[in-house]
Formats: sequence, C-alpha cells, structure tokens
Amino acid sequence: MDEKPPELSLSVIEALKAQGYTQSDIARMFNVTRQAVSWHRHTYNGTLTVREEAMKHYPWKVQAGQHYTSLYRLSRDHLEYMATGGKGMSRRKLSALRTFYNKLSEGFVLEYHPDNPPQPGVCNKGGFAYRNRKVSDGDLIIRVNEYTTLTDEARMLWRMPPQLP
Repeated sequence: MDEKPPELSLSVIEALKAQGYTQSDIARMFNVTRQAVSWHRHTYNGTLTVREEAMKHYPWKVQAGQHYTSLYRLSRDHLEYMATGGKGMSRRKLSALRTFYNKLSEGFVLEYHPDNPPQPGVCNKGGFAYRNRKVSDGDLIIRVNEYTTLTDEARMLWRMPPQLP
C-alpha cells in the first residue's frame, strides 16, 4: 500500500524549515505559492524568522506597487541588519546597505508618503524619497509623518546601526 504524502501543515513546514528548507523550497515541494506557506505559518502561529520578527516594527503600510522599489527593499533589509548584525545576509544586501547608510550619512532621512512622486534613479514607483534631515528627525533615519507608526522598539531599530556592514 502506497503511503500518502503529507499535507501542507504548520508541523510539516516547521520540520522542513528546521532541516534548512526555505519557504520557496517548501512551496515548490507542495506545488503551492510561497505566500501559501507564509499564510500557514502566520495563521497557525509558526516560528518567525528574525527578519519576520523585526518586520513587526515596520512603520509604514506601503501601497502595492511600491513594494517593488529598491528603497522599500533597503528599508526591510535595514530591519534585518539591525536584528541580526548582518549574520546570514548576502554580500549583495550588505553592500547595498552600505551605500544606503552612506547616503543617509550625507544628511538625509528616508521618508514614506504614498503620494511621493517617482524619482528617476531613486524610486521609480514613488512613495519613498530621501529628504534633507531636520532637527525634528532626531537620531532616526526615517522621517515620521502621518503615515508612520512607531513602537518604542521601532524607535530603537530605526536609527543608524552601531556598526556599519
């Protein structure tokens, strides 16, 4: 009698993740989307990665088309870097973060406003923009506006890292 393969479930996902498989690997194994694997993990309180834990402190609800911008990815990578110190991050991400931090060190902060227009060479879908630092920005690397929600922990995470990559 042939054994039926396991159904996709949180316990199966957790076991495969413990073996080193990624969500994308698991999705391919079960012929589902990566988002379906993520849905199981989040819906059934699965173990979150360090990046996912840090993303709980992401300060903006970014519009759909603006998720594909380099500044959106850099802002997510910044949270991962703050949570891990760069451990497990690719050289490409760390190099991009160095460039990002160098730009911020020149007197800029990152702002998100859904109506910010696209800026060629900076943010092709709009939403994100570099802004000149103001005294009111304090030691944050982001501009707080009506679209920003910061927890106390987020206020610690959205600063320049103590050691650059």
